[in-house]
Amino acid sequence: MRAIIIGAGKVGFNIGQILSNENHDVVIIEKDEERCKIVQENLDVQVINGTGASSQVLEEADIKNADLLIAVTEYDELNMIACILAKQYGVPRTIARVRNPEYADNNLLTKSSVLGIDLLINPEKVTAWEISQLIDVPEALDVEYYADGKIQMLELEIDDTAPVINKHLKDLNIPYRFVIVAILRDEKMIIPRGNDIIKKGDIIFLLAKTTDMVDIEKYMGKKRAKTKNVMILGGGRIGYYLAKLLEAKRMNVKIIEKKLERCKEISKSLDTTLVLHGDGSDIDLLKEEGAGQVDAFVALTEDDKLNLLVSLLAKHLGVKKTIAQIRRSDYLPLVERVGIDVAVSPRLITASAILKFIRRGHIISVSLLSGDKAEMIELAVSEDSKVVNKYLRDLNFPTGAIIGSIYRDHDVFIPTGSDYILPNDRVVVFALPKAIHKVEAFFSE
Repeated sequence: MRAIIIGAGKVGFNIGQILSNENHDVVIIEKDEERCKIVQENLDVQVINGTGASSQVLEEADIKNADLLIAVTEYDELNMIACILAKQYGVPRTIARVRNPEYADNNLLTKSSVLGIDLLINPEKVTAWEISQLIDVPEALDVEYYADGKIQMLELEIDDTAPVINKHLKDLNIPYRFVIVAILRDEKMIIPRGNDIIKKGDIIFLLAKTTDMVDIEKYMGKKRAKTKNVMILGGGRIGYYLAKLLEAKRMNVKIIEKKLERCKEISKSLDTTLVLHGDGSDIDLLKEEGAGQVDAFVALTEDDKLNLLVSLLAKHLGVKKTIAQIRRSDYLPLVERVGIDVAVSPRLITASAILKFIRRGHIISVSLLSGDKAEMIELAVSEDSKVVNKYLRDLNFPTGAIIGSIYRDHDVFIPTGSDYILPNDRVVVFALPKAIHKVEAFFSE
C-alpha cells in the first residue's frame, strides 16, 4: 500500500512509524525543515519538504498512485483541502484531522460526500469519549468494547490481596468464560498459556462478555464502584466534550479553568456542570472544592507537568481515581511509577481511530494497548477465508497472537480450541506488534 501522510507531528510520525514497520510504502510531507530532519533520521520513509495543499508537492509524492492520504497537520483547513485534492487525483481513501468544533460538529460537513473525506476525526472528541469509558469502569486502566458492545476488554492491575496471585491460569475456578489475552510484566508484554502464573503487580488484559465482566472482576479481586462525582482540570476542548458526555450520564461535574474568558464561554454551553475560575495547582482551592472526595479527577491542561503535579495533589487529598492527559510519550512510563492511575494520550487514541482505515481485510476496529505495545483488532471473516469451518486448535495461527472472542448471529462467546469460525463471524484478535502483519494476511488469504 502507498500512503501519503501530510504533517509530521506526533500523530503523523506515529502513523508513519507503524506503516513503515509493516513494510508499506510511506511518504511524509512536512513544511517544517527541522521536523523533516527528525523523520529522516528515525523512519524509513520518503520525506518531502513542502505543503500538502500544493498540487505540485502532491504530484512529487506520486499522489496518482497513492492508496491512502492522511492529513494530520495543525491546520484544519489545510487538512480538508488536501483531502479534496487527493480525491481529485483518484485516491481511494482520505482521512483528515479536524479539531475546530465549527467544522467537526457541523453535520453538513462531516456527512457530506462533496468534501471527499472518508474519515473526519476530532482528536479531542475521541479522547473525551475514551476518558468517559474509563470513568464508567474506575477500577480499570483501560476499557475497550467490541462486538457492538457485547464484549469488553479491561486492563487491570493485580493488587497485593488479589485471590488469583500465584495461581496458574488453568487453575482459576471462575464460572464464566473469559480469556486473559496478555500479561504486562516488567514492561514486557506476553501472551500467557495455561501453565503461566499471575503475579503481584501484573497488568492483565481481560476479555469477556460485557454482562459477565463485573462478576469476573470479583474473582480477580476487583469491585466495580459507581462514579457519581468528577472534577476536571482544564476547560479546553477535551474538558468541555468530557463534561457534556458526563452530564448525559447524570454525573456531578466540576471544571477548574484558569482563563476567565474560557470559563464564560463553556459555562454557556454546559447544563449542570459547575465551572470554577481558578488555578488548579492551588492546593487550598482543591481542598475547598472537595477534590479529595470526588470519585475521579481528570487533568486535561496542555501542560503535561501540570497534569502530573495536580493529579498527584489530588491523589494525596484522597481522590479515588486520577486520569492525566500526557502528550509526551517519554512521560508515559513515569505515570505508573509516581502513582497516577491512568495516562491518556490523544496521539495514540487518534492513531487507533485512524488505523482501522489503513488495515487490510474487513477491519471493524483497532485499539492500541498499553501505549503501542500491542493491538486488539476486530474483523469480519469473509466467506473465502482459509480459517472458515476449521477448529481453532487446527489453525496454524501466527505466534504472538490469540483469538479472544467470536460474534455470530447476534450472540458472542469466548472460544476454546473446540470452537470453529464461520463465514461472516466477527472475531477479536489480540496481537503483538511482530504478529500484526501476519494476522492481517492470515484472515485476508
